[in-house]
Amino acid sequence: MTIKKISLRFIASIALIILGYSTTASAMTITPVRYEVKGNPGETLVQKMTIINEDSIPVTYYSSFTNFEAQGETGSASFVAPKDDIGTWIKTIDSVTLSPGEQKTVDFTINIPMNAEPGGHFGVVFWGTSPENGADGKQLSVSAKTGLLVLLSVNGYVKEGGGLLDFITKDNQFWYNTLPVSFVYRFKNDGGDRVKPVGKIRISNTLFIPTKRFDANPVNGNILPASTRKFTTDWVISPLPKDELFPTGVFKSFVCKVVYQWKNFAVGLYSAHLNITYGSSGQVAKKTVFFFVFPWQLLICLAILFIFVFFSGKKLVVSYNNYIIKKAHSSLVKPEDASHV
Repeated sequence: MTIKKISLRFIASIALIILGYSTTASAMTITPVRYEVKGNPGETLVQKMTIINEDSIPVTYYSSFTNFEAQGETGSASFVAPKDDIGTWIKTIDSVTLSPGEQKTVDFTINIPMNAEPGGHFGVVFWGTSPENGADGKQLSVSAKTGLLVLLSVNGYVKEGGGLLDFITKDNQFWYNTLPVSFVYRFKNDGGDRVKPVGKIRISNTLFIPTKRFDANPVNGNILPASTRKFTTDWVISPLPKDELFPTGVFKSFVCKVVYQWKNFAVGLYSAHLNITYGSSGQVAKKTVFFFVFPWQLLICLAILFIFVFFSGKKLVVSYNNYIIKKAHSSLVKPEDASHV
């Protein structure tokens, strides 16, 4: 099977694997979706995977293997025919037939050669509904596949290099009228093994008081050697439900935005401080970006409410004072009236 024959559904499935999410293709699920393992040259590693047939009919699944490399900065993969490297080191059973709803756990081995280069080696164990080759030995196209991502680190001296390139708000935006605020940072890996940044983004308000901390790498994404990866994460308190949009009417839209801004209340100058560690020696990268939140729809409503309360309260105070004075006058007894008592 050539890479060009991989279906769009298949590519989308593998993209989810790389990001660390569960994947399903052709009513079949594989767990786990990713193994991160280490081994020495000459060592054989034995791992397990579980294949689940979620279809309503019996299905035979066929195994295949490939290497992969980073493509672009989104974490997507470019699949490479396994003429060498880890795609030729992995072995498992050729096929498995499962009844509807049945699951089976199978072993797979990684036979690391003695001359394996220290560092990262990345491959995928695929399971598809068609074999790689037909009875005549010709390659067959595959209608659907899913697979298990294998991230292998071969022990030994590994060069480390690269680091944080930038940390910005999305599109370098400074002014916001409400949350969410999206942050983007790019990390370059010039080393010989994958790198996984670990750390937090800290939000501080105008007084530099921390108001929020959240994970800088929520998908546990890796940066493969000789590649750059872009990470995106959001600061939001109460996000809109999925696929929900603000109404188009002017009044309804204004009211909904006011409610949303109240649920995600933020106003003033803020700073976002990125602090991550990476590499075997725990190197640290830090950077700070500033932005301003001005929820003008909510502030207009609060200003109107304040004016209403101020003048209403003032009027009530005056009325109450007049009432007290009037009552005090009515309770007084005049001196000429007292002589008749």
